[in-house]
Amino acid sequence: MIVVMCLVTAAIALTGRMIGKSISYAGNTADRTIQEIVIGDDVIHLPSNVIRFESQRASGVQNAVDTYFSWPGMNGYSEARRDIFNQTRSANGLIFARITQATMSRDMSGRFEPIYKRLTDGPPLAGPNGLDSFRLRPGAGYANELMYVERTAGQRPYAVRCLVEDLTGADSGFTTQTGCQRDIFIGKDLSVTYRFSIDLLPHWREIERDVRNRLETALVR
Repeated sequence: MIVVMCLVTAAIALTGRMIGKSISYAGNTADRTIQEIVIGDDVIHLPSNVIRFESQRASGVQNAVDTYFSWPGMNGYSEARRDIFNQTRSANGLIFARITQATMSRDMSGRFEPIYKRLTDGPPLAGPNGLDSFRLRPGAGYANELMYVERTAGQRPYAVRCLVEDLTGADSGFTTQTGCQRDIFIGKDLSVTYRFSIDLLPHWREIERDVRNRLETALVR
């Protein structure tokens, strides 16, 4: 089971890396029409202006839905916020969240102890706002990645992976403008993988709370 989880985790890492290199902003809409999207046994209501891709802005059964929100506020696209959503050099002020049916038995917090902790390289260093930073071994498929973990949270700590520009030749290795990725479970059987700028990492508690609240309240109970 651990081997299978490691393989799936590595696949998620590769997918996240590719997404991070090619964020697309095409097809924004200010339309707030509610779409009723069915993924597995879960039903979620989302306004069109938080759904990234035009092809997904339709009610019905879907394998996944890609969303984006301005943060703080967790708002969708509008003319007033067009500059935030139309950035081309960074994703500051944006949170991207992909909602799919869960394929693993543990989310990122649950995978830290049995998987990620075994792949760390060296002792942790103090990170922002109650987080510790672990280097992940490049040979395990995590080149130029750090994992930030909640310092005092027991067996299920907050955990997030951050892709960095270069860990070599720097005293701390923390000077980076690239992104962070975390996945959580919501609903009956949904996995949410959300991404944000590392500049927002000091606000990890607020971001976690807001992502959960925004998407859990969109679920049809």
